[in-house]
Amino acid sequence: MNTIKLTAMAFGLAAANAFAQSATEVQPTTEAPKAAEDKGVEFNISGRAEVDAYADAMTGDDQKFYHDYKTQLNLIFQAKFNDNWSAQVEIEGKASNEEPYLHYKGAYVQYKRGDNFALKFGDLAFSEGAFSYYYFNDSTIYAAGMREHEIRGVELDYKGLQFGLGFGRGKNNDRTCYSSETFDCSLYGNSYDIHLAYQFDIAGQTFRPFINYKSWQEKDANTLHAGLHTDLIFGPLDIHAVYGLHADRLKKSFPNATHAFLGEPTLNLGRVIVKAGAFFAIIDDDHPTIHETFYDYEIPEYKFAFGEFDFKVNDAFTAGFVGEWHTNTLDDTKELGTVTIGPRFYFNPFKKLEVTAYAFADIPVGDDWEKEDHYKWVSTYDYGSKDIMFEFGLETVFKF
Repeated sequence: MNTIKLTAMAFGLAAANAFAQSATEVQPTTEAPKAAEDKGVEFNISGRAEVDAYADAMTGDDQKFYHDYKTQLNLIFQAKFNDNWSAQVEIEGKASNEEPYLHYKGAYVQYKRGDNFALKFGDLAFSEGAFSYYYFNDSTIYAAGMREHEIRGVELDYKGLQFGLGFGRGKNNDRTCYSSETFDCSLYGNSYDIHLAYQFDIAGQTFRPFINYKSWQEKDANTLHAGLHTDLIFGPLDIHAVYGLHADRLKKSFPNATHAFLGEPTLNLGRVIVKAGAFFAIIDDDHPTIHETFYDYEIPEYKFAFGEFDFKVNDAFTAGFVGEWHTNTLDDTKELGTVTIGPRFYFNPFKKLEVTAYAFADIPVGDDWEKEDHYKWVSTYDYGSKDIMFEFGLETVFKF
C-alpha cells in the first residue's frame, strides 16, 4: 500500500514538473495568437445513435416470440478556446427499451501542447483490454483487462504514457457484493483510483501494459487490475490479445486472483474475412475474484470461442456465417453450455452508417439446464431449458 502511495506521489510530481517545463517553454505573445484568440470559441457537436430490435423464438412447450429493444444516444459538445485549451461535455441515454433517459455523462477541460503532451481534469474514464467480439464489446460492462472506470480527477498523457488519479464516479464508486461474506458491500462515496498505462510500438507491433489500483479507504477494501493488451500485425493477419489480472483484498490470502486470457485473430484477404476468438479465465472455485455490478459481470463467462466467415459482396454489403460456443457461467463445475450458429449480414452504404442483421439458432448442450436452480449459476443468458431457441436481431448505428 505504501509502495502504491509513493508511486502515485512520484507520478504526480512528474506530471507537475512536465507541466511546469511546458509552461516555461511558451513563447512571448505575438499578434498572430492574439488574432486567433479574438476569433472566439469554436464549437463542435458530434454524436452516436443506436436503435436495435431483437426477437427470440422459443421452441418446446413455450412456442412464442419474445421481443426486446436496445436504444442508445451519445452527444458530445466540444469547445476549443485556443490552440492549447479546450473542453468537452457528454450526455448519454442508454436503455434496454425504446425510451432511454438522457443524463449527464461527464465533462473535462484539456490543456494540450503539441502531439505528445495533454493534461485533462474533470470527469474521466479508463478501460483496458476490451473484447472485439460483438456481444461483449461494450467496455462499460465487459473487459478481459478492466471495464470502464469513471473518475473525477486528473489525467496526464505524455507520448505513450497515461496516468490518471481521482475519486470514483457512478458504478465505479460502488463496491461489488458478489462475495458478501468476505467484503463489506455497503461501502460508498470514499473510493479513489490510480491508473497507469504505457503504449509503445516495436517493429509495428503495439503493446500496452497497464495497472489500476482502487481503494475504498477501509481495511482490505481494494482491487487491482493489471495486464497487457497487444495488437499484432503480420501481413493480412491481425491478432488482438489481452492478459488481465483481477484481484481483491490485496493483503489477504483470499479471494484468489482471477487470470483472464483473450485472443482474437482476424484474417483479411480482401473480399474474404475470417474472424475468430477464444477466451479463458482461471477462476478459483472456492474464493473467486468476480467484479460485478447489479446483473453485469466484468468477465461474462469463464470460457467461450467463436468463428465467423465473411464474404464482402461489394463496398456496402457483407454476408457472413457465425459459429460460437459458450459456457454461460463463471463456475467451471457447471454444464450450461450452448452452441450458436447462423448467418450475419452487414450493410454499410457510407462510413457513418452501420446496419447489422442476424438469425441464429442457440442449442443448449449442458445437462444442468434441466435443473430447477440452474439460474443461480448463469452469468450470461438464461435459456431456461435444453430446447433450441432462435434469435433474430436488427441493429442500426449512425454517427454524426
